[in-house]
Amino acid sequence: MTQAGVTAKDMAAHAADTLEVAAIHVSRADSLNTRIDPQPGGRLVIVNATLRTLIRNAYGALPFQLVGEPKWSESDRFDIDAKNASGLEITQNTLKPLLQGLLVDRFQLKAHWETHEARVFALLVEAGGPKFRTHVDESESGMNTSRVPGKVVMRGNGVPMADLAGNLSFHLQRYVIDETHLTGRYDFLLHWDPDATEDSTEPSLATAMHEQLGLRLKTGRGPVQVLVIERAERPTEN
Repeated sequence: MTQAGVTAKDMAAHAADTLEVAAIHVSRADSLNTRIDPQPGGRLVIVNATLRTLIRNAYGALPFQLVGEPKWSESDRFDIDAKNASGLEITQNTLKPLLQGLLVDRFQLKAHWETHEARVFALLVEAGGPKFRTHVDESESGMNTSRVPGKVVMRGNGVPMADLAGNLSFHLQRYVIDETHLTGRYDFLLHWDPDATEDSTEPSLATAMHEQLGLRLKTGRGPVQVLVIERAERPTEN
């Protein structure tokens, strides 16, 4: 995450590559699903993306971290076909600065990070200690979350606690600060009912964290970075 006061344009200036946009059009897709798909040869295909989605992917921001977006940022959807000017493959590490440059160039985005005081959750280890294991093998690390009615399943493989806190922030729509003081990478399985009704066959999130992980969330206040959108315009089609 960037430091407060750094604008989108400043960040884009440090990107090693830039996107040459071959086409940008208002999307005619019937679905609400979005696809952001780096392809061979440095090509990037984006289908049915809102400005809000593009900003979130460019800056790694959660929905509650965005402030001052125009009303159309969640309604207007765009298809974009672009190519890395260098021709290099677009990786997970290079995608964000490339998207930042695209937003500055075609959406006239001007934004900056600020730190606000807000309600947060602290992620803590319970007195009995964690109930998950340290990652010890050489298998690929990562976290996968799936959701069906009445159940969310979050599976971590070689994941630091900061990543778990970030994923919980998305589901809770409130910033979660990692205060576990656990510095390794861990394997865990967490499943819960996000609605937690009387008929639920799955536990609530609080119960699931206690029973399955030996962790808990404590409500408090703390610093939260928010991305303030100062300016954004609809792109002209080409």
